[in-house]
Amino acid sequence: MAFGGFLRQSTAVDILIGPFLDSIDGKTAETGLTIDVELSKNGQALADSESGAPTHDAAGDVDGYYNCVLGTTDTNTVGQLTVVAH
Repeated sequence: MAFGGFLRQSTAVDILIGPFLDSIDGKTAETGLTIDVELSKNGQALADSESGAPTHDAAGDVDGYYNCVLGTTDTNTVGQLTVVAH
């Protein structure tokens, strides 16, 4: 799934990433994962996000989706921002 929107440079933003599904059946939503997020700013090498691991909010988010906070350092480069989550 891809997002084609625009982010303002050097602005903190929350994005919803997912769905993360069970590796065996491919359909059961995963809610207790520890997810690593890396970013590529304008085609450069991948680097860790400054904001840490995304969180799952069982009360608010749909199962399998996680809230990923991108801080001002994450968004400080003009150009394309690629988010890789695993």
